[in-house]
Amino acid sequence: MELRDGGQSRYAAAKRIGVSQRAAKDFEDGTGSQIGRLAKAAYEEARKPAVIPADLLVPEAVEAFENIEAFARRYFGLILMPWQIEATERIMELQRSPHEEYVVINAPPGSGKSTFFTRILPAWATVRDRTIRGMIGSHTQRLAEWYTRRLKNEFERSVPVRAETKDLKLGMALDAAAVLSEDFGRFKPDIKEVWRADQFTVAQEGDVPVSEKEPTWTCFGVDSGFLGGRFDLIIWDDLYDPRKMRTADARDDLKRWWDEVAETRLEPGGLLILQGQRMAPDDIYRYALDKHTDLEEGDDSEEDLPEDLRLGGDRYHHLYYQAHYQDLCESDHRMTAEPWPDGCLLYPRRLNWRKLSHIKSQTPERFEILYQQQDTDPGSVLVNPLWIGGGTGDDGVLYQGCWDEGRDLWELPANLPGEPLIVATADPSPSKYWALQVWAYVEESGFRYLLESYRQKMDAPTFLDWNHSEGVFTGIAEEWWQRSVDMGHPIQYWIIESNAAQKFILQYDHFRRWSAQRNVNLIPHYTHSRNKADPDYGVQMLASLYRHGQVRLPGKQGTDARPHALLLVSEVTKWTADGHGANTDDCVMAQWFFEHNVPNIRTPMGNVVPMWRPSWVKGAKGGGLVEAG
Repeated sequence: MELRDGGQSRYAAAKRIGVSQRAAKDFEDGTGSQIGRLAKAAYEEARKPAVIPADLLVPEAVEAFENIEAFARRYFGLILMPWQIEATERIMELQRSPHEEYVVINAPPGSGKSTFFTRILPAWATVRDRTIRGMIGSHTQRLAEWYTRRLKNEFERSVPVRAETKDLKLGMALDAAAVLSEDFGRFKPDIKEVWRADQFTVAQEGDVPVSEKEPTWTCFGVDSGFLGGRFDLIIWDDLYDPRKMRTADARDDLKRWWDEVAETRLEPGGLLILQGQRMAPDDIYRYALDKHTDLEEGDDSEEDLPEDLRLGGDRYHHLYYQAHYQDLCESDHRMTAEPWPDGCLLYPRRLNWRKLSHIKSQTPERFEILYQQQDTDPGSVLVNPLWIGGGTGDDGVLYQGCWDEGRDLWELPANLPGEPLIVATADPSPSKYWALQVWAYVEESGFRYLLESYRQKMDAPTFLDWNHSEGVFTGIAEEWWQRSVDMGHPIQYWIIESNAAQKFILQYDHFRRWSAQRNVNLIPHYTHSRNKADPDYGVQMLASLYRHGQVRLPGKQGTDARPHALLLVSEVTKWTADGHGANTDDCVMAQWFFEHNVPNIRTPMGNVVPMWRPSWVKGAKGGGLVEAG
């Protein structure tokens, strides 16, 4: 071809390199043998400039460079939905921030989110900046590598994408008009060692050798082991695999890995995207959204962001899209209806109303989580999140909320109307997690203040033990008692779930000695189906306390207060009586132990006629008092 471009005839050029005129013609035409066709394609690709300057781009390429909707149509034959365009605009705003930014993006299954976030968005980001260092991650290395391989293929594609017949018919796609390398120049470098399925580097502008540049895109799976490198743009796709997250240990391991590995790979000024559909009330998306960042006075970290993207202490931004928007619904559920935000359906053709209404009627809770991106149906859980956060509900009621924004752990407000009763509770387990709490109850106001909340794997000696060599008590019970003394209000009672208490705690002589020396009363709590489910004295009694703001939670920013309190909040806002809400209920039970027993503690003994309560609420197996010593 070089000889032909130099003006030689096909005959002369073929004779010079020692091939027949027929072979030369097949090569020029891209016909003949497969080897000839591949050779022709490779030659054409090699002849393309590495980067086409901006002033030489065709008008269509200029539009695609600036507009991701035009980009998706021209090179992928895909018609983006308004939610994908809005999400891109928000992402671009976050990318302009000089600080590290983190965002959770939730959208229902079937909305095109994986194709968009692992194919279109990375391709567009690369076209706009070839120096980018990006990573695509998933729950398995195999799936993540498939994403990067597919992305790499788009950069070396020589024939425009043709839409599938069914997508053309439904108006969800069209034939692409061009390929990326045709409009923007060559992406595949001359060095094939940097052009691999698991990571690749695109050709750079100017004389920058690709061998000296970090990979443009790298893939990583949670099961891959060590994650090296640092990145400007990290995209995690559908990280939560419900098949592997069936146990509390597995979920906790994922959260620990997220803290120690996934979040640490972001470069200063970079953006981490955690996207996928909600899978469970306590999935990785909720864990990320519950994270907070310390903001000190004078912190300007959010001044570069639009007002509606500022977090005010939250670590993660949140973009979420529902399959159906009830507040926009005017009963136009046709597949040809306008998508959100002009209509009530997010993607009418793919997430049509017939499909959605069937799922909603058969499995309403699944519909709320997977398709509406809600933790669960607010009407079905023990505590509506609005009651905790505060605000006006759909019922028109203004809820005051439960957070004490200025209160830290082991702190009480000044000028209490009465002397607080300090009670600690424990829901122990011989093999699983223990939930421990400390509460301050002020009878005069009806407020109960959470002072500490703890949930960890532990054993009885970790809770309380006796160090013979030093002659001192050790463990959480002793530490908390000392903290309460320092606070000026010592712990007066420990309420402990009965069976576990008798087997793992009360059998120890040192525990009784400790309770006598510290003047702490021990109350075993007996849990059974009748008292747990009782409408007046069972777990449901907690709902009214949150609804009226009588539960006060420590929420001081820059401390451990809110993370500790969220251990309880995350359970009460997901707990359902049928057991389909929260994956754990340890913290819910620990609070119920307190509320179930506190009326007996506060009722004076003697000639006072006690309030009538069912026989099983009081007495030997109803939470009776066991005096120390």
